[in-house]
Amino acid sequence: MRITQNMMSNIFMGNLRRQTEAMLQRQEQIASQKRINRPSDDPGGMGRVLAGRSSLSTINQYANNIQQGKTRLEFSEETLSFVDELVQQARRIAEEKSGDSVTAAERSFGATQVKEIYDQVLQLANSKFGDRYMFSGDQTDTAAFTRDDDYNATYHGDDGSFKVPIADNVVVTIDADGRNYFQDGANGGVNIFDELRDLIHGLENADLAAGSTQIDATIHPLADAHVQIMDKRSEAGPKLYRLQATEEHWMNIQNSVQEAIGREEDVDAAQLIIELKNLETAYESTLAAASRIIQPSLVNFLK
Repeated sequence: MRITQNMMSNIFMGNLRRQTEAMLQRQEQIASQKRINRPSDDPGGMGRVLAGRSSLSTINQYANNIQQGKTRLEFSEETLSFVDELVQQARRIAEEKSGDSVTAAERSFGATQVKEIYDQVLQLANSKFGDRYMFSGDQTDTAAFTRDDDYNATYHGDDGSFKVPIADNVVVTIDADGRNYFQDGANGGVNIFDELRDLIHGLENADLAAGSTQIDATIHPLADAHVQIMDKRSEAGPKLYRLQATEEHWMNIQNSVQEAIGREEDVDAAQLIIELKNLETAYESTLAAASRIIQPSLVNFLK
């Protein structure tokens, strides 16, 4: 087989093209600090990287959900703590103002205090988490409770709950039905608003003896309301622990996935520089060899 000048030129040009492409690839990898910059660099590796990134996106979403759930539980617990303090304050007023020796003026002042307590409890029952009401069930755009001039409270939400997805098909549910916190009479609990209302009426009753009976009737229910609130507060503990444990689990998984992605696409810069230098040397050697082997053509002489 006869080797022509054209054949040798094509071989040298092919070698130079491949060497140039290899140098450009190394330069791009050094600049981006990534071994895979496009699917064609490593189709299998790119598939694993994309799968890892998809997993990270899912993990980040669960982490955000968990953080919202933790914040809501902590905010709810703090809100109920304030409610508990107010309820106990109302019970102390009832105990202090129920005696026969208490004057009408003293009871009137106590009624003013309890009215303030009532409205503060109402305000806390209508607390918002972000821009959504916490205790309205799924009716998050609607204030949970309102009252009339006679201090009768009305619930405007439903029995919905706040759901926190923390893994595939795994949801932590946080009770958002305000009745279970403040109006648990249907379940044998205490309707806090009704007890505060009755306490106000007792303190304002012009018949002091009858008023004493009304006031006395609220003392034990208000004490039970303290237990009711503490029970609801205690529900947050196990859920908060579960959210924290799940968050730690996802953080560990996240680190493992990030390391796996790094192994696929991160580069060894020092090694790449060595490879680039070797390619540059090979490229220059190919040019030198081509200049010696390929004979000048007639066109070159005519120039």
